[in-house]
Amino acid sequence: MQVISETVQIPNNHNPSVEYIESELTKLNINPLRWAVVHVSDKIYTVSVANLKE
Repeated sequence: MQVISETVQIPNNHNPSVEYIESELTKLNINPLRWAVVHVSDKIYTVSVANLKE
């Protein structure tokens, strides 16, 4: 397994929750080891994520 650091953008639903962000990461085929929201705009959350790849 490898851990790949990535920065991704997901839509801002104006109601952030762990469940919402992790579901959006799953839609992007990301298996998050850990993640953090690093920037918020009106339309986008920018998320730094450690992606666990096999």
